[in-house]
Amino acid sequence: MSEIQDLLRRGVLDLSFMVRGIDRELDETLDQLKLALRQRNDLDVDAFGKALEATDKRFDLIESRTEEGVSQLYSLYQLLVDTDDERVPDSLIRHLNERSPYVQDALSLAHQIHPLVSVPADPDADNSTLIRLRQKLCSRFITLLRTLAILGDEDGALRALAARLEPIPDWSTLDVLAAETIMLIQTRLNQEKGKFEYYLNELNAKLVAINRLIGEDQSAVSDLQILNENLNANVDHQLERVRSELETATDMHALRLAMTHSMDDLLGVLGEFQDQVKTSLSAMHQRQAELTEQLTSLQADNQKLIEQVNQERELSLRDPLTQLPNRQGFDARLAEEIARSERYQQPCCVALIDIDLFKTINDQYGHLAGDKVLKVLAKEMRSQLRQSDYLARFGGEEFVLLLPQTPIDAGMQAVEKMRLHISQCPFNFQGKPVQITFSAGVSAYRNGESADQWLHRADEALYASKDAGRNRTTPADG
Repeated sequence: MSEIQDLLRRGVLDLSFMVRGIDRELDETLDQLKLALRQRNDLDVDAFGKALEATDKRFDLIESRTEEGVSQLYSLYQLLVDTDDERVPDSLIRHLNERSPYVQDALSLAHQIHPLVSVPADPDADNSTLIRLRQKLCSRFITLLRTLAILGDEDGALRALAARLEPIPDWSTLDVLAAETIMLIQTRLNQEKGKFEYYLNELNAKLVAINRLIGEDQSAVSDLQILNENLNANVDHQLERVRSELETATDMHALRLAMTHSMDDLLGVLGEFQDQVKTSLSAMHQRQAELTEQLTSLQADNQKLIEQVNQERELSLRDPLTQLPNRQGFDARLAEEIARSERYQQPCCVALIDIDLFKTINDQYGHLAGDKVLKVLAKEMRSQLRQSDYLARFGGEEFVLLLPQTPIDAGMQAVEKMRLHISQCPFNFQGKPVQITFSAGVSAYRNGESADQWLHRADEALYASKDAGRNRTTPADG
């Protein structure tokens, strides 16, 4: 290799290190230069010349684009200079007027100018990922509000707020509606807290009454014990008196009179004791009846509360529109299936399903038509599944399907069977046939991954189906 060729090679190598990563095509032309210079024999002048020409053109293009970008930056800066905004410091304006030709200077200025310039938001700048995220957030809020409304919405505030979320709002409006949703939920929680505190106060009052009755009965038993002790003492006293009179009596007449008086006194003591016991027992029976009534009422209240809690728990786990399990119910079942899959090493699949162009149906035919579609779809999808499969509504037009003891191939077949069935179902709106389809993503569980990781892979596969044209099923990582 000649000395000149070696110097060229070293120069190209150094240049490649310096600019590596700035531009992919520039990296490729420099690689061609290095390849031409690696020849041990005579230099291939033609190959070297072509590579050098391509590199030179790429440098010119990059320089042209850089100059254009700098020009645009300076135009923006000039607009700032021409403004009368008092927030712009004089030092910055002086720097702008120098119009430094270097890109780094321009970037340095950009950091200073950025807080001072408000660029109007582009309504179309929302990419598909953010749009989908906004749709999901709205769906989650709507499902939450409708579920709470079933449990109680006397003033209709929950349903009204859910209706405002259905035409998917922009981010700023969504933020306001989210804050209103949180306030409504807090109000609902405070109301429920007030009801529960009332129940606890009623319960406490009944327990106090029960304790009072039990205390009075205990006191009555103590009184009976005292009466019994007094009776024994009086009887002993009367018997001692009889014995004394028997020992001192001089004739039968006197003895008979003494015995008569003693017996009268003894009968008086027994009668008084009997009256006192009867009074105490009557009061005890009355308290016992009152205690039974309190306990019966307490038991009835407790049973009513248990039934209400069970009913509300059942409602909280079920979607009010489709009567399918909701996200909360699905999460509980998902945790069980993950534990079972890891314990017995059984395959398990999950599928995320999203109705295609569902917003178009709502916009064109109204939300009542959209609700009808969701109810019919839920019924039709469930008819295509096994007894062990678990279908739930995530919110909005999104559903999730859990397929226990199912490998990925069988899971794909099951979802495809359901997709084809739905695509062939006859739907008519305003006398016109409308085809309803869905897109799906299927993922098989991997030992050790979390539920969120598993669902995220299915979600990515779902978006792949959407991006590929909709009305299809895509396996995760496939």
